[in-house]
Amino acid sequence: MKPLGKIQLFNLNRGSADMDEIRLRIGNDSSIQGMNMWVLILAILIACIGLNLNNTVVVIGAMLISPLMGNIVASGYAMAAYDIRCFRDALVSLLFQVTFAVGASALYFWLSPISTPSQELLSRTEPTIWDVLIALFGGLAGAVGNTRLEKNNVIPGVAIATALLPPLCTVGYGIAIQSFVFFGGALYLFFINAFFIALASFIIFKILGVPAARGGIEEGIFQHQKRTLFLLGMIITIPSIYMAYQSVQQQFIQAQTEQYIKKEVQFTDSSVISHAIKGNVFQINLIGSPLSQQQIDALQDKMDSYPGLGKMKLKVVQNQLDGIPTEKDIQQMIAGQLQTEMLGTSKTYKELIQEYYPDYQRSFRDRTLVRALNQQAPSLFPEIHSIAGGSVAVSDQDGKISFRHFYVRVTLTRNMSLPDQGKLHDWIETQVK
Repeated sequence: MKPLGKIQLFNLNRGSADMDEIRLRIGNDSSIQGMNMWVLILAILIACIGLNLNNTVVVIGAMLISPLMGNIVASGYAMAAYDIRCFRDALVSLLFQVTFAVGASALYFWLSPISTPSQELLSRTEPTIWDVLIALFGGLAGAVGNTRLEKNNVIPGVAIATALLPPLCTVGYGIAIQSFVFFGGALYLFFINAFFIALASFIIFKILGVPAARGGIEEGIFQHQKRTLFLLGMIITIPSIYMAYQSVQQQFIQAQTEQYIKKEVQFTDSSVISHAIKGNVFQINLIGSPLSQQQIDALQDKMDSYPGLGKMKLKVVQNQLDGIPTEKDIQQMIAGQLQTEMLGTSKTYKELIQEYYPDYQRSFRDRTLVRALNQQAPSLFPEIHSIAGGSVAVSDQDGKISFRHFYVRVTLTRNMSLPDQGKLHDWIETQVK
């Protein structure tokens, strides 16, 4: 086999469709009528359900069938071909699709009984420079794949990597719950993806030598076009660089706090419920036997060996609890944890939701279980007056907090025989599992 030269190895014209075929494809993909309109509606519904239920597979399915990329690629083609009419039509169609997607998703989330933000929604509120790079590289791959003579699997991969519809649905969610965090963050992510996919398409079409829609284009016009796109790219990118810096800093401090708690805050009779950072104050919430002032001072001194924590002041909130916790004890523990988390205003809203939502779910499951036990138990065991209980935090050897144990306290109206006690124990175990 004859070895390929460097030029042939990277030659985009090899296997490329002719320009008439490329233009026809772009025209079909950018249409907002007929099938594409129906597909957009269905994709919006699928994406909203997936985001609402935190189902990644469903969200990916919506990405794959979404027709939003068609008009974005068309705008890149129009810029490369200096086709003002095509560029205008692509932007108008894209604006219609964006408006429709945001409005429809806002209506869905306003009607949905599930208003708690899922991880799928939260993950689209803080775009960074890495999203810019993904959009740019994905756009380049998509433009190359879209211009090939034979069909390939590039476009589906690009649709997943550079999500367009899920951010718009997240914008709708932000409108429905009146949250600028979701609205602004997701809208910025969509702008990043849309602009850099269009820019990448423009680059590929220029390399392929797409003919100008009108002849005699001066070199000065192309240079002005490049400067404009570069300036817009920088304006869109700069906030993402700052957000990436903030994200790295937060992850570094989070790693330091986790390492500190794992290695230093280890006591036989006390466990860490939660921790938060507010300004230069590092607050730790403990439950169990209270620590002495000497132990707290020692913990403060150990913070100096952890970069990022050395200049912080340690605040230890202690909650003493002996024996099996009652339902009131458990409610107070959860309330105390929430209060501690809300004090940590240095964390983003996304981080607070991610840390608190599991506690909310656990609390809800505990209340539901205790309510069910109290409804069923008296008919099975007439001696029972009431049942209280809940999940309790336990720290393992590595310092990791888990809630594997569920404790109950049974109040009786009269004594219960040993065999009945065994039956009660077995019955509660079956209900808790």
